[in-house]
Parts: sequence; structure tokens; C-alpha cells
Amino acid sequence: MSRHLRRAFVPVLVAAMFSATVAMPATAQEAACTLDPITLPLFDATPAAMIAATPQASTDAPQLDEHGASDAVSMLLACAGEEPQALRYAVYTDTYLARLFIGDDPADQPAFERMIATGANIDPVVPTLNGIAEFESLEDGRVAVTIEATTAEGPIEDRVVLAWDAEQETWLIDEIVALDPVPASPAP
Repeated sequence: MSRHLRRAFVPVLVAAMFSATVAMPATAQEAACTLDPITLPLFDATPAAMIAATPQASTDAPQLDEHGASDAVSMLLACAGEEPQALRYAVYTDTYLARLFIGDDPADQPAFERMIATGANIDPVVPTLNGIAEFESLEDGRVAVTIEATTAEGPIEDRVVLAWDAEQETWLIDEIVALDPVPASPAP
């Protein structure tokens, strides 16, 4: 797999980390994925550079506290554990996805869209959310949180930035600040 194609699947690493989990207790299973799957062509065929240049506006976002952030993350983890890739990638803002396809070392957008279109599925498993930490409201209306979860490989503490998506009326991942532990690179 080329380095460009590997980079397109960085979110798969996050989804794979979330999906390689242990069974959840009944109370934690209440979260359900309520997101619409991403559609093809991505961004309704608008160039990724145009989408990336128009950041997700969070100015009209509702107030989010730690409890609300925990609920939002629970739903995102439920979606990351769904079988179809189109739902697993719905946890990211369009801006986040668009940034993957631009810059000096862009990912291969057509290959990414083919992966979504062919329905490359991974066994659905929902992760166990232990809680969130380091809740921080940012000046631009987004919120940074550290997700504390348990996977089959052990605990993870991923730092993400959430942005309000007015269309779906929910918080989505707009930036990945840090992954702990850092996922292993896929074999070439």
C-alpha cells in the first residue's frame, strides 16, 4: 500500500482502535449511532481544498458541558463501532476529512471513496467509554476532550477536538490532537 493510500486510512486506525474492544456493560450500551452515513461523492463533489478552507463553524453551537461531551463521545464511539465504513467515517467533520486530501502529501481521495463505495466492512464492536477528561472550551466554539476508553488491546486516551455540526445537530471530531497509545502503522 502506498504511503498516500495509507494516509487516507488514518481515520480507519482510530475506528479500528475503537472497534477492537471488549464487551460493554448494559448501561454503557445505551448510546446508539444516530449519524447519517457519509455520502458519495464526498462533499457533494466540491473540491476538498474548498471544504478545508471553510472551517466548521461552531458559533451557533449549543453549550456543551462535561456530561454533554460524554454523551456526544458515547454516540461517536457507537458509530465508530458500526459495520459500514460510511458510518464509521461519519464521526468526522467534512473539514477534517477534506484536510486529509490536500497539502504536500495528500491522501488518495478516489481510493478512499472506492473503499466507502465497496462497503469494506470490519466486524462491528462498540468500545467501552470509561469517561472523558481534560474538558476544554476553545475560543472558536469547539471543545477539546480526552477520551478514556477500553479496547481489547487495553486502555486508550485519545485527545480530540469536537465541532458542532448544525446539519446533523451533533458534535463531531474536527481534529485529532493525540492518540495514546499511538497506533501501529499498517504493513506496506
